Parts: sequence; structure tokens; C-alpha cells
Amino acid sequence: MKKMKSRLFTLGAAGVLIFSLAVTGCSQELSNSNVKQESSGSDAQPQQEPSDLEGDAIEISDKDDFEKIYDDLTASYILTSDIDFEGEALEPVGFFEPKSEDPEDEETPNVSLAFTGTFDGNGYTLSNIEIDAADKNGVGLFGCVTGEGSWVKNLNVDTISVSGGNYTGGIVGFADFGSYLEALSLTGENSIEGKFLVGGIVGASHADIVNCTASADVALVEEDMQGLGIIVGGQEDGNLENCTANGSVTAKDGCYSIGGLAGCFHNSAYAKNCIAENIEIVTGDNCWLIGGLAGHSGMFEDEATLVENSIVKNVSIQTGDHSERIGGITGGGFYASIYREYYPEPSKSEIKSCEASEFTVSGGKYVGAAVGYSYGTTTVEEFDGTMIWNGAENEEPIGADDSVKLEELI
Repeated sequence: MKKMKSRLFTLGAAGVLIFSLAVTGCSQELSNSNVKQESSGSDAQPQQEPSDLEGDAIEISDKDDFEKIYDDLTASYILTSDIDFEGEALEPVGFFEPKSEDPEDEETPNVSLAFTGTFDGNGYTLSNIEIDAADKNGVGLFGCVTGEGSWVKNLNVDTISVSGGNYTGGIVGFADFGSYLEALSLTGENSIEGKFLVGGIVGASHADIVNCTASADVALVEEDMQGLGIIVGGQEDGNLENCTANGSVTAKDGCYSIGGLAGCFHNSAYAKNCIAENIEIVTGDNCWLIGGLAGHSGMFEDEATLVENSIVKNVSIQTGDHSERIGGITGGGFYASIYREYYPEPSKSEIKSCEASEFTVSGGKYVGAAVGYSYGTTTVEEFDGTMIWNGAENEEPIGADDSVKLEELI
């Protein structure tokens, strides 16, 4: 079987969304017995910052101008003034639909329906927006951004409410390979909810995310779902740098990959210089891989994911007594017991020069001030921080190591 692009998104036969590293299939139904998964982490390369706009960009100065984008999803646009939509319901700019009915194409966007152009917010603000598309995948102000050289940057969104299905974000629902996100911010009162891979800035991302900030309340609306964070729900292959998050994160029973800033840094080369501050994380029971910064991080081959120079401050996690692998920076490397045939060990990360203060946890087990569970595949260096766990101060940077056997984990 040829090696495919690394993909995060797969729907298991039991209805539980899981990671699929080599098998494509957005919402693809797969049985545990017939999925052979391979990591392509060794092939992942940091993406390059896009060049400036080529040629003349179409100017957008009011609501009528904004409608032009729906008519041409391939063009370059630049915002020339603030626009207040006054609570108007908008359709996403571009949306996700599989390229074909071939199982290999189920996670590849149909480029004719997605946004493949560029949008420069030029430092201006779009405000008071509502997007209600709970029955669709790839939902956000920009539903799906794909194609080499596509990007969205320099944009502030003030007060947006988004309801979507899988891959739901405040600004971008699905950012595919080749796209790029920079200098995006959410201010005001922002609410973003969806089923799977939900984030304030972007829901599901294979793009680099740079210099983004978000204040938002984000939520997974169904049980046993994956990927939630105030910047990004699920980050795979792309890197994340200089981002800041605050707000609330809410998920139901059986959730996993839940973080204050990001649901995960999966197959990413690095995530650095980020801040998760003033965040309340509340989950149901039997959840796993929960972190003040990110739910999990790591690669399965070659170099470890570097999580560096990041700060967690005044972050609280409230979860059930049966939840596990909870940390101030990350919960640990990705591992699920039902998939140990394909992933015999947790993914590899290096947590370096990070800080956690005013970090509190209520409930759970395998809880650490830095990392919930290390197994030896996650290392912690130059960490400064403590936590309050179930009312008692605890200075242990790592909650549990390989003395807790993998077979004991969820």
C-alpha cells in the first residue's frame, strides 16, 4: 500500500472518532480489525510562510462586498474597513466535501467547493456574526481552506457564534495541507461548538498557525468525541507558534485530546512560545489526554515533537474520577489501548522550558504539573511549576511513568 498523507480524522466502527495516520477518511467508517495505520511523521516538514499577495486583490469594505467572496473562492481579497454584520447569519466561505466517493479521497477536500484563494484582513475587524450549520462538516467563517498558497491572515473577528458538525472553528473550520494561518484573533463574546475537532481559531488544521490569539468558549456537543482547544481543536503536521488563549473548554463523557490552547500537536515538529491563561476546562468522566496547554503531543517516528517556552497560568481542569493522563502542559503522548496493535507505545514529545502556575485539577488519575503520563516517550526538561490536585499541592512534574503499564490505560 502506498504511503499517504498523514491524517488525523477517522470515524471508528463503534462511532468513536480516532486518529488515522495513514488511512484517509473524514468521517470514514472503519473497523478495528481491518485498519493498518502508519505514521508519516518522518515526512512532515515545516510549512513555509506564504508570499505577499500577487497581483491586485479584490477590496472588501462592506457587507455587499463580502458577498463577492462566495462567487469566486479562488481569488485574493483584502479587507479595507471594519464590517459589522449585526448578528446576521452567514454561510461559511467554502465548505468541506470529499473529493470523491473513493475511500482514499474521503479526507481530501473537493477544491471546487473549498476556499483556495487568500484573504488579508489588513488589521480590520469583522463583528457580530452567526453561523449555524450543525449538519455540515468544515464550518467556520471560512469553512474549508485548501491548496498550495492559500491563506487567511491579519484578521480580527469580534463576537461570533458558530455551531457546526466535524471540523468547526470560529475563523476556519478545516485548514488543509498547503494553507497557512497567521495573525488571526477572536475578541468579544465568542461561542464555538461542534461534534469533533473544534477550536476557536480553527477546528482541524494541517496548516502552520502563527501569531494567533483567541478569547472564546468552545465545546464538544456529543460524548466520546476528540479534539478541543481555544486556538485549535486538532493540529496535525503543521506547527504552532506565538499563540495565546483564554476562555472555557467543555466536553462530555469519553472525550479525549482536550486542551486549553489546543486539542493536540500531533505529528507536529514543534509548538512554541504559546500561552494558555485564565481558562476553565470541564469534561465528563472517562476522558483521557487532557492538558492545560494541549491534550496530547508527539510523533511516532524519528524526532520528538518539541513543546517549548510555553506558559500555563490560572488554568483549572475539572473532570471525573475515572479520567486519566492529565497535565499542566500536556496529558502525554497519544496512545489508546484499543489501538495498541498499531501504536504499541505513546507518541514522542520533548517538553522544554515550560511553566505552569495557578494550575488546579479536580478529579482524574495520572496527573502531573507538566505531563500526566510519560512512559519514557515524553521527556520534561527545565520545567517550572506546581499544581493543586484535589485540594492538595503537588510538585510532581510527571504524574505517572512506565510503572503504570499501557494495558492499564483507557
